[in-house]
Order: sequence, then structure tokens, then C-alpha cells
Amino acid sequence: MPFIECHIASGLSSRRKAQLIRDIVAVTHQSIGSDPKIINVILLEHPEENMSVSGRIHGDTPS
Repeated sequence: MPFIECHIASGLSSRRKAQLIRDIVAVTHQSIGSDPKIINVILLEHPEENMSVSGRIHGDTPS
């Protein structure tokens, strides 16, 4: 029973979060063949200022 944790920046609409979950379930099903009914997804939302991508902090200008 796959359990997938997805960390995202806060701010997506409920509709977009639902689509993201559907997409994750579909890709997981295609990739490993698990029945979609047993694929579990949890979205964890974080404020952008608490996230760093490639060593850059939200709001910083690239040098």
C-alpha cells in the first residue's frame, strides 16, 4: 500500500490540490501497478518563506 508524502508551497486552490492528488495517484499506478484504491497521498503545505530551492530562500534575488 503506497503512501506518498508531497511537500508543497502554501497557496494552491482546493481544485488544484485535488488535481495534484489525482495526478500523483495516476502516475504511481502507472509506475508500480498498485490499485489506485490503496494509494495514499498526503499534501503538506509550507509557507514559501520556510522553503529553499537550490539554496535560494524565497524573496532573495539571485546574485
